[in-house]
Amino acid sequence: MSNHAYVEKCSQSQSRFQHKFYGYNQGMHELIDEIKYSQRRTIAIEVKPGGKVIVRAPKGTRKIAIDLFIRQKSSWITQAKARMVKIGPGGDKQQYFDGAQILYQGRFYKLQLVDRIKNGLNFNAEKGFLLQRDRLDEAAELLTEFYREETRRLAAIYIDQYASKWDLIAGSIRITSAKTRWGSCSGKNGLNFSYRLAMVPLDAFEYVVVHELAHTRHHNHSPFFWNYLAQMLPDFQKRRLWLKQNGRKLPIL
Repeated sequence: MSNHAYVEKCSQSQSRFQHKFYGYNQGMHELIDEIKYSQRRTIAIEVKPGGKVIVRAPKGTRKIAIDLFIRQKSSWITQAKARMVKIGPGGDKQQYFDGAQILYQGRFYKLQLVDRIKNGLNFNAEKGFLLQRDRLDEAAELLTEFYREETRRLAAIYIDQYASKWDLIAGSIRITSAKTRWGSCSGKNGLNFSYRLAMVPLDAFEYVVVHELAHTRHHNHSPFFWNYLAQMLPDFQKRRLWLKQNGRKLPIL
């Protein structure tokens, strides 16, 4: 299940263009902001939120091949850039000063720096987040781990609830660092969830879990899948809307 419109991409096999390349980002096309080379097999164009356009190409790809690909996709690039500019560049970077706000289950809680706290970071519904002062440089890692644990805990609760009710069998649960996908279901019914789900309201969290659990019955997005999901969670459209409208606004750790 994709996180609403994080990037737009197009790609094409470019095996016939594997020739020697003598420059790096030289004479870049006016539509392109950056070219990145790596051990890949295709040329791809990625338009990020805010409108930045990146070309990803195999190492050794000739500049003429990249220019040709860009010209062929120029109309698509222009349209995709216009859409992604409207979306904006995304959420703000999470801050960790005393009094900073941390998002959890759709609400912001105050961060307090304290002299000592178990595990370096703790959460209390009344006090908010408590971070050990001398572990401030580990704050991002500690918060990420907290989100991971909470995502796993809450996902397991919803999976047990719905799997039992609908006679479904889920495989392993894996918590990922995905930024462009809330969750996914493997061919063996393994369920994957982004730790970022710990930031969203429980109604939206529950929707993502039920959505992926429904894929253990229908491994597609056919009408059968959507009808089945509607039976499991009749108001799923409202829950899904929150993710579409707010998913990109979540803080960046």
